[in-house]
Amino acid sequence: MEEGAHHVDQPRRSEPSPVRSVVRALKLLKAVGEGVRSTGQLQKAADVPGPTAVRLLNSLESEGFVSRGADGYGPGPAIIRMFLALEPDSLVWRLIKSAVAELNERTGETSLFMVESNGMRECLAVGETKDQIRRVVPVGGRFPLHQGASGIMLLAHGLLKKTLPSITDADGNYETRSGGPRPVADLIADCERALRDGVVESVGKESWGVASPVLSNGALIGVLSVSAPAFRYSPERLAAFREVCLDVTTRTNDMLARVASGLGSPDAPDGDSLTAS
Repeated sequence: MEEGAHHVDQPRRSEPSPVRSVVRALKLLKAVGEGVRSTGQLQKAADVPGPTAVRLLNSLESEGFVSRGADGYGPGPAIIRMFLALEPDSLVWRLIKSAVAELNERTGETSLFMVESNGMRECLAVGETKDQIRRVVPVGGRFPLHQGASGIMLLAHGLLKKTLPSITDADGNYETRSGGPRPVADLIADCERALRDGVVESVGKESWGVASPVLSNGALIGVLSVSAPAFRYSPERLAAFREVCLDVTTRTNDMLARVASGLGSPDAPDGDSLTAS
């Protein structure tokens, strides 16, 4: 090096720039928002190397910004919460609130829309029963993921593996909402049924309920559920609630798919029951 020349240290190529990683993650997230679903397509759309795309998508998924469904990646619960907060009058939010209202009307019990939030389930919408004795869940209320029907459904859609280590004791059990231990194997079986049937129930000492997933392009948005006090339980009511919950969420998912494809009508008044037409 010549005398008087200044040496400038160059960053080592083996250490990726944090800023570059953020930019790449945002490009991937933008591509997901534009409807790109598979890992390979996302890699090309965002111009991100394959291994890097997988690593960043895994990080985005773990933080709730994307979700993996049968058709690939879609917006995750963190994005959904941001969207609903910024667009409270959006057609998507109106459809969800309409579904909550219909569940409440058809069952006569408290209906809820729940999403995953930082390892918990959070209530974003409530339709309360008029009965004096009822299951009270406030908007913004947060509850453990491994308790309740809505928790089971959220676990079933990609959160079970991440959650199990933190709730499993040395005997292979976990604590239920009523305070008693239950085998983790039973929770895993519940999650498998939830994925298979599209609806799942939870019956405890204090309350019981059913839940079904709200999906967009196969990716989970949140969960619709009905919750009732234990003394109003019967096998017949459980069967009826399962049927109603599955019916409402199936039609909600159909409408969300139509909205995503540009076929949904934004003129449906808030609170009206959903129609399949």
